[in-house]
Amino acid sequence: MTLSILLILIGLLFNTVASLVMLYPYLNVQRNVDDDFIVGMDKKTGDYTQRKHLKDRKLGVTGFILFAVGFTLQIIGIIIGL
Repeated sequence: MTLSILLILIGLLFNTVASLVMLYPYLNVQRNVDDDFIVGMDKKTGDYTQRKHLKDRKLGVTGFILFAVGFTLQIIGIIIGL
């Protein structure tokens, strides 16, 4: 197996994991009450942050990073294969 094919396969694996990470919040239909607790609030504007918002943000950033790494590995694999 050549290096380019290996990089493309690893990139596809990263993209698959990223899609599962991005999909995870929508698969869990039951919510815990403590996920709704407010962890921070701006009293001037009334904006607030709930624990579930922080969790969804972390999953979103992790998924984005995995997608970026996966696509980068695929591009490098294609360039090496040329």
